[in-house]
Amino acid sequence: MLPALVGWVAAPESTVGWFSAVSLGSAIWFLGHGQSIGAGGVAVSMTPLLLLGVFVLITYRWARRLAATERLRVGSSDWSRVALRGVVPGFLVGYGLVAAVLALFTLGGPATPGVAAVIGSLLVPLAALGFVLVRPDDDEAPAFVRSWFRRGPTWLPAVWRVGWRGAGLLLAVGFAVVVLRLAMSWSAVADIQAQYDANLAGALVIGVGQLAILGNAATWALAFVAGPGFQVAVGSAIAPAAAHPGLLPLVPVLGALPRSSDYPPLMYAVLLVPVAVGAWLGHRVDAELEFFGNTRARLTATAVAALIAAGVVVALTALGNGAVGLDRLSSVGPALLPFGLALVAEVVAGALLLLGVLLLLERRRERAAQAGVTTAGSSDEGAPTAG
Repeated sequence: MLPALVGWVAAPESTVGWFSAVSLGSAIWFLGHGQSIGAGGVAVSMTPLLLLGVFVLITYRWARRLAATERLRVGSSDWSRVALRGVVPGFLVGYGLVAAVLALFTLGGPATPGVAAVIGSLLVPLAALGFVLVRPDDDEAPAFVRSWFRRGPTWLPAVWRVGWRGAGLLLAVGFAVVVLRLAMSWSAVADIQAQYDANLAGALVIGVGQLAILGNAATWALAFVAGPGFQVAVGSAIAPAAAHPGLLPLVPVLGALPRSSDYPPLMYAVLLVPVAVGAWLGHRVDAELEFFGNTRARLTATAVAALIAAGVVVALTALGNGAVGLDRLSSVGPALLPFGLALVAEVVAGALLLLGVLLLLERRRERAAQAGVTTAGSSDEGAPTAG
């Protein structure tokens, strides 16, 4: 609510009351929780992923504090029961009550969330509780969580951890591409920003709003790197083959998008980036686990780690996709199915390719060692014995 109030105070031409600003801030709160809002017949369903990340981080800190306090209070023996029957449902109900109060603030305001927004906003506390409790190799995790993972293969806890790290690496690649494009196109971005002619407070609010969608831009960059590309407006396309952004809204950060042009076939070399991330995942699985010659388990564990990494990124992309208006702005982001299939194929291929190289090198070392043993044995048989 605070940025909305700051924007209202800083806009001398505003003719609405302060409650409209509070109501708008509450609606943006729901938008940052993955819910759609409607304003004047326009539906906005594109979740600002960085704003969602801020909410998850804040909620995670409070959930972690609650879990630590309750675990000390009840002891490790009763912690699993209390976590399952008390902490998890209590935290969700408490968060839902806060969401219900904020939903009341949106009544009569310029923007209102959907009917199921209160229930849908529980996505954030669920994610926070997951980060706190779903730690398969942590002794402080509840026993029921550890038992879930024990039902699977012995390598699952380590692969779970490696897969999430791989998702973080993929998102870091997307952010790196976004930062690079912003640095290369900063003059165009600044020119569009200057057209707003906003005062300092207004410029800060506009800047914060654009910062919130940089997480979405990171998923767009990953869709470009993976091959299928993305669209910012219906009918536009930005992919390794060509860039045709078309007519875009006057948003400064969109000035970093490439101009309309066709790219040479060499641009498809960017597809090697997710393959390299997959190879890193295969290396991490090989470094953290010992399979004692079980090649099938090794293959499965490597593939599962790659699937977890790609699956997390695709799920975030699905949350970040959506509408920011009508007509051409009714669908913003990558086409989910082609992007998901391409990213999964490339990351899994990179992981399995590295595993294949490692297996080949190990077989060669084994053959060399066996050949050395055979040669040594033959030399011993032919050597003269002492009289």
